[in-house]
Amino acid sequence: MTTTIEHSGISEAMHPPVEIPLRQKLSESPPARLTMEEATEVADGRIFELIDGRMVFKMPDGKHSDTHSLLCIRMGNYFLANPIGRVRTEFEHRFWPENPYEGRLPDLSVILNESLERDQRYATRAPDLAVEIVSLGDKWTELFEKAELYLEKGSRVVWIADPFQKGVMVITPTEQRWEREQLTCPELMPGFSVTMDEIFTWPKATQPDEAETAKQQ
Repeated sequence: MTTTIEHSGISEAMHPPVEIPLRQKLSESPPARLTMEEATEVADGRIFELIDGRMVFKMPDGKHSDTHSLLCIRMGNYFLANPIGRVRTEFEHRFWPENPYEGRLPDLSVILNESLERDQRYATRAPDLAVEIVSLGDKWTELFEKAELYLEKGSRVVWIADPFQKGVMVITPTEQRWEREQLTCPELMPGFSVTMDEIFTWPKATQPDEAETAKQQ
């Protein structure tokens, strides 16, 4: 099944310009395509995706990292209380197992128990819910291409979380919509609900005098 995602309402101008892109290609590209195993050695621990044998490093900025952590905490707590699946961070997916030159790593992957491929180092199907978090330098056209790929390879829902706009684009095979207040996923995670502040705003530390005032109240 091919899913076509409309790009209406999205403008590259929504994000401030940057001088250096934060998701970049390998600075010194090797002369030949790399397999995942070869690329892993070259990466030396850095996070990357492999597209037709070409390494594309994932280099998140601060807003991306904060959102990644907060959303992972919320989802992790949900699955600890409701063990119907699990959330994995930047877990390797090989949608074409016979092709060693391709590999994708969603920022977060929700995999329900019935979809788990146990004892495998990587997944061969897309997660039930794939999450991509926007960083400075990301292009919406590329994010939509990823979303289309995830849906074609088995995802039921894709979230594109944008910490700059403090909203999440929810994409399914039949619709796409912005969520700007409450984020839920009843088709996969019944009862899960977070506000935008809970995933885009890191809590501020309580000052000692504020803590004392709160106790007195």
